[in-house]
Amino acid sequence: YVFSRFGKRLPHNSARQYGVVHHISKAYKQPGDLIFFRDSSGHIYHVGIYAGSGRIWHAPHSGSYVKLATIWTSSYVVGRA
Repeated sequence: YVFSRFGKRLPHNSARQYGVVHHISKAYKQPGDLIFFRDSSGHIYHVGIYAGSGRIWHAPHSGSYVKLATIWTSSYVVGRA
């Protein structure tokens, strides 16, 4: 929803989103970048929008409100739409 408000189109599924964004190094992440969380086998299972200072905006589960949270794991990759 947020990206569509700025004229960017992304698939609904987080794994598909990862497939269409530019992948960047964690060291170069900026607010507005997408943080994709991976499980132990490397599959993308969740995405949030980087807010800066190690935090993301995300909906923790279906039906939940969007919340600001600290990134809880180092098992993530970064994409830029």
